[in-house]
Amino acid sequence: MEHYDLIVLGGGVSGLAVAREAVARSRRVLILESDVCGKATSDNTLRIIHGGFRYLQSLQINRVFRSLGDQSYVCRQHADAVRPLACLMPLARVGLKSRLPVAAAAVAYGVAMRLMRSPLAVPRVISGQKFAELFPLLAGRGSRGALWWNDAVMARPDLIVSALVTEISSAGGMIRAGSIVRSVRKDASGFIVTTAEDQYSSTSVINTLGPWLNSVEIQADLRGPRPLWCKGFNIITRKQLHPTHAIGLEGSGRLFFCVPRAESTAIGTWYVPVRELGVTEKPSVSDAELDQFLAAFNSAVPEFQISRGDIIDIDVGVLPMKRLGAKGPELYGSEIISASRCYAEVLSTKYTTFRSQGVRAVAALR
Repeated sequence: MEHYDLIVLGGGVSGLAVAREAVARSRRVLILESDVCGKATSDNTLRIIHGGFRYLQSLQINRVFRSLGDQSYVCRQHADAVRPLACLMPLARVGLKSRLPVAAAAVAYGVAMRLMRSPLAVPRVISGQKFAELFPLLAGRGSRGALWWNDAVMARPDLIVSALVTEISSAGGMIRAGSIVRSVRKDASGFIVTTAEDQYSSTSVINTLGPWLNSVEIQADLRGPRPLWCKGFNIITRKQLHPTHAIGLEGSGRLFFCVPRAESTAIGTWYVPVRELGVTEKPSVSDAELDQFLAAFNSAVPEFQISRGDIIDIDVGVLPMKRLGAKGPELYGSEIISASRCYAEVLSTKYTTFRSQGVRAVAALR
């Protein structure tokens, strides 16, 4: 039976980041992935590499710097896969999203960007006239001006996955795609991980299977708390709101983010409660869920009506959630990592922080 220092369950971006951190520490690592690395939720996002501007509103300063650090890392390390993305948010008449608070936040965020050596341009507030020139269809929404900031967008998510796989393999890590994990048990000498075809022994295990956690038989004394889950999906429409700029639009108590993707627009994200998934089960969107999304978006943004016939694709993934609130699923702000006796489970919530999340997960085993 082959023995490893660490077996990682799941080859999404979370599992790959864990393995990358472990091989960097000279660990002998095996990744077991039931399908192909980097698919499922990792490949079904709005593809935005967010900074931490939105966390300034709630004064979560640590999250601001962490997100900025991870965003800067992705922009530099994976420059062939990401590009800067100009983003806009119309200003409100009063409140935290009005001109004065937003302008002050833009200055503070610009200072944080410089401290973290961000390669992106610092944010600023633009006039209503400039906003109307960019988005004539939405000119009425930006009469008070808008916040202009830069995030990054993954033009080629597959290149990030490919780079991580190459880095892991070059350092001696092993990846077994098409390996369905059946059970994890611990004995006096370590762990025995059983797949549909083989068995492996390991000193430690990190589980990044997300909503497929319950598809694996795991000793009760090892398992972390089981969260609630929600489906998050984005629609891709052939209609283009802007060829290069993204925009956040509020309505009906929700925020819709519209992101250019080639000659189309990705709009999201809509969240729906869902149960954990079976071992080979894939999340999907029902007609009723899609109609809900379209009704809410068209009500919030009547200037840019979307019909079923405009939809060319749907991205759908599954994320852990805190609770089901009055306005729908409430997500965790950051990843949840639980660890016990050299076994850890990672519940990932945000693509941007995959690097620091991998560092935290490996450190949790110590």
